[in-house]
Order: sequence, then C-alpha cells, then structure tokens
Amino acid sequence: MRYRPNVSMIVFRKSDDKFLLVHKPRKNHAWQFPQGGVDPGEDNEEAARRELQEELGNTKFRILGKSNHVYFYEFPIGYSRDGIYKGHKQTYFVVEFTGEEHEITLHEDELDDYRWVHEAEIPEYIESDEYLAKLKLVLHEFFKGKVPSQSLSESS
Repeated sequence: MRYRPNVSMIVFRKSDDKFLLVHKPRKNHAWQFPQGGVDPGEDNEEAARRELQEELGNTKFRILGKSNHVYFYEFPIGYSRDGIYKGHKQTYFVVEFTGEEHEITLHEDELDDYRWVHEAEIPEYIESDEYLAKLKLVLHEFFKGKVPSQSLSESS
C-alpha cells in the first residue's frame, strides 16, 4: 500500500496574528489545520484551494507559499483509505485568510467547529507530538520565530 497525496493549509489572519484550527466531528479532540486529499489531475495548489473552498465555504484566501517539509503519517491499524492507501503524504501551504469572520461556513459533514488561536496556543489543541513537531518546522520555515504579520511585512 502507498501514501495518499494530501495538502494541509496553515491558515492565518494577519489582523490579529492568529491561526485557524478546525475540528473533525469524529473525535473529541481532533483539532488540525484544514487539509484534504489531492484528486486525480490536480496539482497540490489546486487541491489546497479546492479544500479551503469545500471545508470553509469561501475563496477568500491568498496562498503565500509551499513548505519544503513533507509529513508522512500512517492511518491507525486496521484502517486503509480506499483499500490502497496506508497513510497520507502531506504537503503544507501557508495561507492568509483575506475575508471576514462571517464568511466562514463550515462543511458540516467534515467539520463541526473552528477556532482562531495564537501560535503559542496551538499545542493545546494538537494531540499528536509528531504532527506538532512537523507544524513547528513549517511555522519556523515561514515565520522564523516572528508573528506572521511581522515576518511577512519584512519579506515584502
């Protein structure tokens, strides 16, 4: 079995330097960044845009970059996706939300809640140490220890 191509979008809001975490309804503590599979014929950026539209109900996002870090993870024992995938190969994008709060409409079959949190609060929501370690690498890659608005204004 192989890994399914997947994208994860680290979405932030420049106005208050907060990141968007979404909650999956199938687990009590299943907080993560928006993510989803890459469909046949799509490239990773197309998949990222489609997943944001599907999960959050709008297109008010600006992709700022793609990470050099790729995260491989395996599904729980006994689970396989479509009978051929043993896990995901996840590519990260850093994305700025350019819309208004009221414009977020969750896809209720996939998500049941969302929160805007500061970077320091992310570990309170993410259960997997491995996932959290990868997120820290990606955040450092883009923001180099600075809050997003400072880092992005310096690179503009």
